[in-house]
Amino acid sequence: MICWQASPRISIETPAFIIKSMKHTFSLIFLVVLVILQSCSMINEDGSGFPGFWEGPHPEDVNKKFYIQIIEKNDSIEAKGFWTNHKFYNSEFKVDSIFLNSDSIRFFIPGWNCIYSGKIYDNNLINGGFTCLNEPFDTVNLVKNNDVKHFLTEAKPECNNAHYRYQYKKPVSFDEYIPATHFQTPNDSLFIYSLIPEIISNQYGRINSFLLARNDSLICEEYFYGYARNDLHQIESATKSITSLLAGIAKDKGMISDLNEPLYKIFPEYNHLRTGDYKKITLNHILTMTSGFSNEYEPYKDYNRIEYSLKRELIAPVGGKFIYDGGNTEILGAIIKRKTGMYADIFADKFLFEPLDINKYDWSIFKQDSFPCMGGSLQFLPIDMLKVGLLVQNNGKYNNKQIISTDWINQSTSIKTTTNIEGDDYAYHWWKINIESNNKKYETIWANGLGSQFIYIVPDLNVVIVTTGYNYEHDSWAVTNGIGKYLYLLEQ
Repeated sequence: MICWQASPRISIETPAFIIKSMKHTFSLIFLVVLVILQSCSMINEDGSGFPGFWEGPHPEDVNKKFYIQIIEKNDSIEAKGFWTNHKFYNSEFKVDSIFLNSDSIRFFIPGWNCIYSGKIYDNNLINGGFTCLNEPFDTVNLVKNNDVKHFLTEAKPECNNAHYRYQYKKPVSFDEYIPATHFQTPNDSLFIYSLIPEIISNQYGRINSFLLARNDSLICEEYFYGYARNDLHQIESATKSITSLLAGIAKDKGMISDLNEPLYKIFPEYNHLRTGDYKKITLNHILTMTSGFSNEYEPYKDYNRIEYSLKRELIAPVGGKFIYDGGNTEILGAIIKRKTGMYADIFADKFLFEPLDINKYDWSIFKQDSFPCMGGSLQFLPIDMLKVGLLVQNNGKYNNKQIISTDWINQSTSIKTTTNIEGDDYAYHWWKINIESNNKKYETIWANGLGSQFIYIVPDLNVVIVTTGYNYEHDSWAVTNGIGKYLYLLEQ
């Protein structure tokens, strides 16, 4: 999610009607009711009106809602809980001890320590509310909304039905600079028909989009769980790779002249940077994340991010060890401001986004004193992530214009240091990995964002692949393995 690079972006909301903290002793009445509920998990009489999705409100934010999914299975009933934000999936919660009869419902939500009870009317409305320990009854009506399944449990409409079969469709042209074409070879088709059904069947977690460009043409563009082409995605730490491009543009324009310039010359007001090992830190160390700074960095806190990033202790020799750290990227954003006179988002809009015809984005999350959060807060369209990949694939050129020099693309994407992950090397805020497919390794330039926000650039195949996802509760990187299963087909 977010600007930090390690912690998943999962937010389980806690409404006003939910108990804030557990008491050490339950009241006798509450325990008795709970035991009764736990013994009544079967459907009583006719529960036919209840199966489906029931929508409830967030007490403070109209953009957030919770849903109770009631699932009928032969002679039993199950329930799941979901949160959404701006209609899209946000997280799940547990629902226990569901009890139904002809017109009434009760269930228990352990994470909230609350019992819901209500009565159904016209199969589309439940009048009821929550009873929580030591809290007054809180009226919360539920409205049936089965359409939400396309955002919560169905990667594609009706894909959970036994008869469903994925059908490829040629992408719609986005603009004249990225032509959309039908797959180009039978093996392109085999790649698509092998991988996309596995994504749909949730083998790689919640993938929200998958785009494939080959030979500069868009041949596959698929969206899942209700997402569409014009929906923004927070690209997490893939934002770091965008920041690397901005540094390259500044260098091309002579605004940054020397990558070996020490930090104390760029930030002369910080006297400690002139002392000890701090005086050894250069812009090059910031770009390669070998500065030695502690990676204790939490940009969502109230402290001044840049000052905090610069004042952290050194825990490794300067230049001696790769430490993945969003604080380095915040420093890089501050360097861009010092060298260009423009905040990084303004600089990006003028010199990167506008030339790429990128018009819809949001870099306002965690903005602080006009400094955008560089470590992971940029919201982008997947098609614009593809443009970035094509820019790198084509050595800095897009629409026959040289936006970034070939020298910077080559320099910034060549291996500079090994990492703590075997087989994953690092350049200037770009990862260098080898994707193994059919016993062959394909060198890949990779923008890597938590939750499956990825740009894969495979120069030997002239291929760019983009994924976005909400894989904060799953393996963020599983889809890389899926791509590896079939990537060799694109060589044919």
